[in-house]
Amino acid sequence: MPSGLRSKRSLVVAIALAAIAVAAALIIAWTPRENGPEITITVTGLVEDPITVNLANLKSRPSVTVNTELICVSGISSGTHNWTGVKLKDLLTDAGVQAGAIKVAFTASDYYTTDLNLSDAMRDDVLVAYLQDGSPFAEKTRLVVPGKWGYKWITDLVNIELVDYDFLGKWERRGYSDDAIIA
Repeated sequence: MPSGLRSKRSLVVAIALAAIAVAAALIIAWTPRENGPEITITVTGLVEDPITVNLANLKSRPSVTVNTELICVSGISSGTHNWTGVKLKDLLTDAGVQAGAIKVAFTASDYYTTDLNLSDAMRDDVLVAYLQDGSPFAEKTRLVVPGKWGYKWITDLVNIELVDYDFLGKWERRGYSDDAIIA
């Protein structure tokens, strides 16, 4: 086989393999992971009794549904959805918030961080959600914070920590509004 034809064939094979890899990555990223690795979320820091919950435990607790829109700071909207999960306030109450706690710091499985002041975290409409429009979503959990920009809506939570200092998450440390109120 001539070398020019061999190099074109190698290029076509390489492109085809790359396309398959990209397609597989997209399928994995957008497929609900109901049967994937189990998640655990710990509630630690300034609490009376640290707790750890898994997805089954979250689903066994009283749930609520909030109808709200997730909006990125770029203005892109996911549309309005029904988010179902457990009130963050209930998890914090179960752990027993200690006097002196002023903020709640959140960490995701990929080490992304964000925060809420304690009064926002205790709102009735702030959820640790596990369903969107009645179906599991690609992430195991999502913090739903109506009226706040998307960078507060952390996914795949692993740690919720109550702190007595002005914790700032990834984007808040870079100058994004800590209040994140959508005007």
